[in-house]
Amino acid sequence: MGGVFIAAAAPSFKEKDRALIAWYIREIGKYPIDVKLNTEVTDIKTLGADEIIIATGATAKRIPVKGADTAIEAIDYLLGNKTVGENVTVIGGGLTGCEIAYDLYLNGKKPTIIEMQDDLITTKGICLANTSYLRDFFKTNAVPVHLETSLCEINDGSVTVKDKDGNTFEIPTDSVILSVGYNPAPLAKKSGKVHVIGDADKVGNLRTVIWGAWDVAMKI
Repeated sequence: MGGVFIAAAAPSFKEKDRALIAWYIREIGKYPIDVKLNTEVTDIKTLGADEIIIATGATAKRIPVKGADTAIEAIDYLLGNKTVGENVTVIGGGLTGCEIAYDLYLNGKKPTIIEMQDDLITTKGICLANTSYLRDFFKTNAVPVHLETSLCEINDGSVTVKDKDGNTFEIPTDSVILSVGYNPAPLAKKSGKVHVIGDADKVGNLRTVIWGAWDVAMKI
């Protein structure tokens, strides 16, 4: 149990998040809550429930650029399913991309961040202490950050990117990690007694998914 939060809590500096997952699992074990793992639901009508809460999360976005199939998905890196070389280019400067770059640096790698927006972590509702720290850390430790820059192509040993003025250039790299966001993946749509929460409704963060779950539980 834990969903994508297991990957999000994987870096060494996320020990409190791992403790939170363990706490939820312990709490669920204290009460008469049936947990069925390795079980796929294809039709919610077969559940025979009075209320149904859909919390099926989101799927990673893909970008239509040449060589994207050779890149490593953020979740695969976080879960340790894929290894990286010394020089790593992280495509996407949102919270996940920045935390991956931070984790890479702590593990002795040389990360570079490519972000299309004019700033890192532009999503609203994220703790300012976290975002400010990450920006300052990258600046202090001279981690290359290319803002208003888009990925054009992933090559063997480099990536080709384009800046806001339309100039293209190559960045040498051993590995590329994609962290370009997620699309909600609800098993079913909201309707009557069917509630859709968390990333399945709208991609957010730990705070938004917990609050969303609380709101639905209180209404029921």
